[in-house]
Amino acid sequence: MYPQTHFLFPFFIGLVLSKLNVLSWELALLAGIIGVLVDLDHYVEHILHAKMNQFSLRATWNNSIKLHRFYQRSFIHFEKGALLVTGVLVALAFFSWQVSLALAFGYYSHLLLDYPSMKKERRIHLRIGHLYIREPYMEIALDVLLMVGVLLLVL
Repeated sequence: MYPQTHFLFPFFIGLVLSKLNVLSWELALLAGIIGVLVDLDHYVEHILHAKMNQFSLRATWNNSIKLHRFYQRSFIHFEKGALLVTGVLVALAFFSWQVSLALAFGYYSHLLLDYPSMKKERRIHLRIGHLYIREPYMEIALDVLLMVGVLLLVL
């Protein structure tokens, strides 16, 4: 999934919980930001494995989207990472269960959205400058629905 989906999904859930007075809108925003930040491991893995353009965000993006020269996911996308993050979130819940809940929505929604394979789905293929974009139509539809939901919750 693309960054906007990783942001919108936990942000939408956080806003729903905000309307139910479980979370604040700031924590809903934090959930969305965490949903995107989980993918920083792509950049770290790129720095560790790339032979050229190690610190290039563009090279990291293009390798992840089109080139696939090496695998960019670290352990936090898998079982051991999920167990470690779960332990940290449980410990944090003793200090602030609301912050822990917001972080959990960001992290676990990211894993949930990354799990389904959309390799055979029809995609839109774009090249904007030196960036490649290959986004499934279903993800675009989900993004539109999430944006409408966010707007309805905010207004």
